[in-house]
Amino acid sequence: MTSERTLLLAKAEDLKAKRRELFHFTVEKLAQAVALRDSYTGDHSQRVTQFALLLGRQLGLSADDLEVMRYATPLHDIGKIGIADNILRKPGPLTPEEFAIMKTHTTQGARILEHVPDLHLALPIVRSHHERWDGHGYPDGLAGEDIPLLARVIAVADSFDAMAFDTPYRRALTVEEAFAELENQQGRQYDPAIVRAFLQSRTIMVEQMEAFKSS
Repeated sequence: MTSERTLLLAKAEDLKAKRRELFHFTVEKLAQAVALRDSYTGDHSQRVTQFALLLGRQLGLSADDLEVMRYATPLHDIGKIGIADNILRKPGPLTPEEFAIMKTHTTQGARILEHVPDLHLALPIVRSHHERWDGHGYPDGLAGEDIPLLARVIAVADSFDAMAFDTPYRRALTVEEAFAELENQQGRQYDPAIVRAFLQSRTIMVEQMEAFKSS
């Protein structure tokens, strides 16, 4: 009886390991699909993931929350695979009409992931990372703590990366300008507590930024 139980437990662990392997394979392939469509978005998502994890640790998030961010953040812009090339890869500012289309990447991404049961915990990040603390964000106009916590974390990491690195739309700000903009927008665009945690992590964030730029 003991040997049978041991064998069953071993088989159960093997199935769990294979399920985890399949899960990580799925996430990797989805992230690669974004990168193949647009190299900037792929690189940006990798950087945002690292900034978000550093920020999450500074905030004292649980191991479960950090794990969700680890696999969900690389997919936060997955909806951009549904955006037309003339908008996604446009060199320069978008028109208001083009920006309205670009904003749909949040809902398009959510529609993609809602068909993958194991990725349901990623949906709040994908859908809500462009919501604003003051309620003027998109797609749902959520405000304050109605915005999912992990989406609020990603919003700060996402914005810092977009400011600190060149984008198709504009040149990067200086490090000082990027940090100042985060500080200026706390309580408006961003959760003030999360901005404070980011600012308290300035040294390690800058070190991570420089590591990306030298790689």
